Amino acid sequence: MIKLAKISYGINGATCVFIGILHTVAHYSDLDTPHIKALLNHPIVVSGTASNIWDLWLGMSLMMGYLLMIIGMLHLSILIKTRKNSYPPLEASIIMILMLLGVIYTGYYFFGSWQIYGGITGIFLQSICLSLTILKK
Repeated sequence: MIKLAKISYGINGATCVFIGILHTVAHYSDLDTPHIKALLNHPIVVSGTASNIWDLWLGMSLMMGYLLMIIGMLHLSILIKTRKNSYPPLEASIIMILMLLGVIYTGYYFFGSWQIYGGITGIFLQSICLSLTILKK
């Protein structure tokens, strides 16, 4: 049962890294284009600082890819540091589920069905790990 918990936990961590890489590649190949820049190159003031929509969007897009990779690497490093006969930390599974609830929310309101399905799949996998960790006693 420990192995199944670790596998489900590891899949979610690896998936975060993979999606972060895909997002960053898509950012540079599909999103960072002169056409999109022309559409979004409008002035805006955020927290009293003058900027433009293009710069804010570009920065947030890159940060999303980088942060997904980092979150995945953090979870994989937790898994690597977990003793051979131990389950992944309960708190880490709860944090991953909270993040995946955010994935479902943003998929529903902003991005679309693939993000919703991905979030549900991730919660299912993380729930396996969480359930096995709770029931270990």
